[in-house]
Amino acid sequence: MVREGLEAMLTSAGGFEVVALAGDGVEAVKAVSREKPDVVLSDVRMPGMDGFALLEAVKASNPATKVLLLAGMPLKDEETRAEAAGASGYLPKDVDLKRLVGAISSMAGGDAPFAREEFHPAPSPLTARETDVLRLVALGKQRDEIAKDLGIGPESVKTHMKGIMNKLGCPNATSAVGKAYELGILRA
Repeated sequence: MVREGLEAMLTSAGGFEVVALAGDGVEAVKAVSREKPDVVLSDVRMPGMDGFALLEAVKASNPATKVLLLAGMPLKDEETRAEAAGASGYLPKDVDLKRLVGAISSMAGGDAPFAREEFHPAPSPLTARETDVLRLVALGKQRDEIAKDLGIGPESVKTHMKGIMNKLGCPNATSAVGKAYELGILRA
């Protein structure tokens, strides 16, 4: 739905031809090889192949293709990494449509400065302790191991996990870990 919405916005803005939509990074690499677009828009956080791996694959197979990475929860270190890796820009997903269209037009037109926005990363909805607990859950540790590592009781771990799942809107620990990676709260 988001991809199709973005396609509709860019098409209605005029001057763009959307040549492919991809559901994941692997599908996107195939589409880039087939279509050889001027510009690729990619989410930074995707299952399987993330935006940085996609950027590397696109640059290896189609060096002239510009890659614009979009982040739901932008992080300054990701912006720096994107620029160093050869992306043409790193913008928050909630960027103004006029700014997005301008960035894409500049990229398609040739050499454009790295597209970036001044942004203030959203603070994590989790406390530092909740983040510590979730990081250990992501490593596959069980409640008793987490409690021992953090110097707290197992019931405290359980309470923290309930708070984490509630704040992230997740029904279980596995989905909470996935959501935390998606939001940039946890990083690989």
